[in-house]
Amino acid sequence: MTGSWFAERICRHQAFLLTALLTTTNFLVVFDGLVVTVALPAMQHSLGLGQAGTQWIMTAYTLPLAGMLLLGGRCSDRYGRRPVLITGFGLFIAGLLLAGLAPALWLLLPGRMLQGAGAALAVPTSFAIISAQQSPRDRDRLFAAVAVAGGLGAAGGAIIGGIVTQGLGWRYVFLLSVPVALLAALATPKVLERQPPTSTAGGLDLPGAVLSMAGLMLLVFAITNTETAGAASFSTLVPLALSAVAFTGFLLHEHSTKDPLLRLGTLRVPSFRTAVLAMPTNEFAYQGSVFIGLLFFQQALGYSPLAAGLAFSPLGLVVLVGSSAANRLLRRFSWTAVAASAQFVSAVGLALLAVAGPGSAYLPHILPSMLILGLGTVVGAVSFNVAAGKDISAHDKGVGYGVFETAKYVAGVFAVAGLGSIAAARTSSADTASRAAALAAGYQLAFAVAAGIAVGGGVLVAVLGDSPGLTRGRRGHAPAVTGTSDAPPSTRTPAHVDKGNR
Repeated sequence: MTGSWFAERICRHQAFLLTALLTTTNFLVVFDGLVVTVALPAMQHSLGLGQAGTQWIMTAYTLPLAGMLLLGGRCSDRYGRRPVLITGFGLFIAGLLLAGLAPALWLLLPGRMLQGAGAALAVPTSFAIISAQQSPRDRDRLFAAVAVAGGLGAAGGAIIGGIVTQGLGWRYVFLLSVPVALLAALATPKVLERQPPTSTAGGLDLPGAVLSMAGLMLLVFAITNTETAGAASFSTLVPLALSAVAFTGFLLHEHSTKDPLLRLGTLRVPSFRTAVLAMPTNEFAYQGSVFIGLLFFQQALGYSPLAAGLAFSPLGLVVLVGSSAANRLLRRFSWTAVAASAQFVSAVGLALLAVAGPGSAYLPHILPSMLILGLGTVVGAVSFNVAAGKDISAHDKGVGYGVFETAKYVAGVFAVAGLGSIAAARTSSADTASRAAALAAGYQLAFAVAAGIAVGGGVLVAVLGDSPGLTRGRRGHAPAVTGTSDAPPSTRTPAHVDKGNR
């Protein structure tokens, strides 16, 4: 009796539970990135680390995350969404515990690597689950909810990181996330149906996986190394060259193998191609606001770390309004029109920050720019997320979002390194009497560059456009699979594919 009642309650609230599960996944990944950044000075002091050790705390997380997103997406296609998502949570929890209890750097770094690997499995899997929803309204609603979770994770990470680090210590930055991740892992079997793994004859294409991981890790390492060693240094150029060799080998291997990690035909799907190429410009706008914005508030405007987090929080909170607006816009207009317009709105917000100086008041100058920028970035994020998976085969949704998230993540790393270097170079060359004015000049230039890139992204979307439905009927492309389960496509009824011109 009790079991029957519980099953009925689970079915009745399936949509709510699915939303809660997927938003928690994205919240944890975004929150972890920001909260650890805030705690770095305390970790450096507690463990007696130098600058190199502190940098490796971040690098140990970013390298496996960037390198394994493609593999994580393909694993979810081959072995099912549910087991891969649970595995991702398990690795993430193990990493949190190791990092939180680590007595020294030698144990902290493996913990961070486990966190990155877990996130690489969970993120593309969660997006593939959303993209497989039958109803376009439900799909857009879930993408909007995930965007809200990311915005709250960004706003909360900056604020909570300072409070927890000052009040409880840096270890609790990791340990307090364990119960949340554990609850999500335990809820996953209740939310996603048990289904047999997708049958494949060729396994995971391990050579392709190794080549893609090597290329991506070397690329991310080269980009992050430019902050300390410079773009023209030997330690930057060598990993960059090796990354190019690995990527060339990966493409050649994928073209020749019978069961590739990534079907290269997926890259020719118009909506997917446009989203992958243009979405990094939205990430530049977002990172320009988060990374450069937090430094600008503290170093140029003189805010405390907590005040800077509070000043930044409206950008995350406006996501609540922006996600709902994105939902409505996507029902009335094509995603390309919505995404291009969002990029131009983001550029306006960044341009307002580019003219702010040390004497600029939060009201009326800074707050409007944060609200405009938050609205533009969330509408753009929802639009690109919808476009990335709407026309690709159900067999390839996981790996498709692996590619999409990889491009987004690499763009974020490049944005932090590139905009930071631009700001530093302008600051060092500024002819001003005040240090705050010199710092402001550097951040103003970084904001202006980010605004230009956002405009370029809008133009790119308008030029590339979208030809919905071209993949249907093409040889080798299966119809989209819908719902929250992950049954093999051959065992389920094909659903109507939304044409995307909505």
